[in-house]
Amino acid sequence: MNEAVARMLPPAVQLELDNLRDQRDLYRSLLLSEPAQLATFMAHALQTVERIRSSLRTPTREPAAFRGKIERLVDELIGLGEALIELHLPTVGARQVSALAALREVESRAAATGNDLLPAMVVLEELCSHLTVAADCIAVHVPLGAHQPVSFELESSVRLSQVKLATALEQLAERLAAEHGRRVGLVTMGLEDIPSEWTGPLFDVLSQLVRNAIEHGIEEAGVRATRTKPPIGTLVIEFIDCGVQGYELNVQDDGGGLDAEGITAAAVRQGLIPAGDTQALGPTRLVSLIFQPGLSTASAAPGDSAQRGQGMGIVRDHVQRLGGRLQFSTKRGHFTRYRINLPAPAVME
Repeated sequence: MNEAVARMLPPAVQLELDNLRDQRDLYRSLLLSEPAQLATFMAHALQTVERIRSSLRTPTREPAAFRGKIERLVDELIGLGEALIELHLPTVGARQVSALAALREVESRAAATGNDLLPAMVVLEELCSHLTVAADCIAVHVPLGAHQPVSFELESSVRLSQVKLATALEQLAERLAAEHGRRVGLVTMGLEDIPSEWTGPLFDVLSQLVRNAIEHGIEEAGVRATRTKPPIGTLVIEFIDCGVQGYELNVQDDGGGLDAEGITAAAVRQGLIPAGDTQALGPTRLVSLIFQPGLSTASAAPGDSAQRGQGMGIVRDHVQRLGGRLQFSTKRGHFTRYRINLPAPAVME
């Protein structure tokens, strides 16, 4: 297929073609690499992935601690780049360079915060996911020899089963972004820790929150430019195992925040609140209207229950059934964050 024809395809199809070309290039470079060197590199790379993801999950509220996190991540990427020197893996190398550049940009800011790290988290997760895919490819396609532990293929299959939920969410985000003319980077962390019996309800929860973030939160590239934001919006999903304290599920985007005025107008229009009562309601009460059945600030599409205002009600119902608690915060023009606290399995029983 020539480039002229490719440009005429829908954005979602173009994205799929780009992904297929990228996988082709990865497979080719892996097959042309020397097996012993490749196995040594991948062992180092997978350890790097674990350390990067662990560091990203660790909360850092003090400026000094946040600065230390950035420095550790930079060191990890430098070490990965040094391990790459003996191998020709261009798709991995390109992602390592991009991730390092993104972290250097955050490092250069005098008063960087967690929100400044969000765009870098996208490219970091792309690198980590690419390395995980590479490890899976090696287990299937590359004869690693006796130096490779027997457990490698088993660990690879476990990783494949653990990323199914993340893959489904990524595909959903890509489709919605293409449909709504958005550029979105999705970062998922810790989804492999979700108890298997929760996969179904939490997929419903996360699907709706991803939909809301892309349809109502993350702005078009032109709008983001006027707000001095990167053209690619960032959506982060993080699941944290807190031990006996239960679990925490966080979903945050760096979009325009919840529109309290638009939500109020929709609530009045749909008869959920009297027009004369809107002045007496505070911002928190107004924004909480999103959980009211039937509220929708979007035009209804036939057969789309989320567009008819049922989506956030579904989120609330699933969280309640799991015995959880849902909180959210938002700042107009900057972000929306949902935090869902879930009980430990023993407490649920």
